[in-house]
This record gives sequence, structure tokens and C-alpha cells, in this order.
Amino acid sequence: MEQLQDILIQSDDVQWFPLGPGTSYKLFRVSPETGQWSGLIKMEAGARFAPHKHYGAAEFYVLKGALEYRAGIARAGAYGYEPNTVEHGTTTCAEETIITFTAYGPIIFYNEDGTPGLILDWEFVKKQAEGAKVDPKFSIAKNAA
Repeated sequence: MEQLQDILIQSDDVQWFPLGPGTSYKLFRVSPETGQWSGLIKMEAGARFAPHKHYGAAEFYVLKGALEYRAGIARAGAYGYEPNTVEHGTTTCAEETIITFTAYGPIIFYNEDGTPGLILDWEFVKKQAEGAKVDPKFSIAKNAA
């Protein structure tokens, strides 16, 4: 029987990967068995996430800055939970913002015409972390005009 192993990650040793203009993430853990993935997300001042829908719950904790989204403004020290099937309009950051983030399923980001765009899930982040070329098509994060 395989022995379970603890995971301890020094976040300063983890590479930032692009998610779109002004947005990047550090991947800490992926679970293909459950579809869960965890890491940090960093958004520069003016960066934003396009409208999207969660097909699995997600939770975050704001380490720095402020995340402005459907439920209000989450400032440093705030915890947020996003239930399965919740839809968000544009999510913005007026200042550099860093959050811990755990997704328990895929997130579908919509293109400007409302059609489904990027599917952000464990496979996307795992492939990118392993060095595969993935194209986020920059549909999930766009700089504010």
C-alpha cells in the first residue's frame, strides 16, 4: 500500500504562469482524482477577469490588495467562497492583488460575445506547469480600458 505524503511548498520557489494580460498564477497542487487545484493568483492594478461560471465550488483568501466582484469588495484578510454554478460578471482589481485560490471544478470564462471561451481547470494548469504550450487566448483576463 502506498504511503500518503505531506506536501510542503515554498511559494517563492514556484514559477508564475500567465493567465492573461496582467494576471498570473503559481500552481501549488493538482488533484486529477477530484478536479481540485490550488495556488496563488496575482492581478496587476487594472486587471480583470471576464464574466465566468463556476462548475465546481471555489474559495479564496486575499493576501494583498482588493478583489471587486459580485459579492462586494474583498480586501486583504477577506475569505470568499463561491458555490458550484455561481456566475460572475467582470471581476476587477484597482490595485495589485494576490489571493490564495482553490478551485474544486472547472471555471468557464465567456468571450465578449457571450460564447464560452477558456475552460480553466486542473488539466489546463497541470499542462502549463509541465511546460506544455497552452493558449489562454487571453479571454479570461483583460486589462481595464
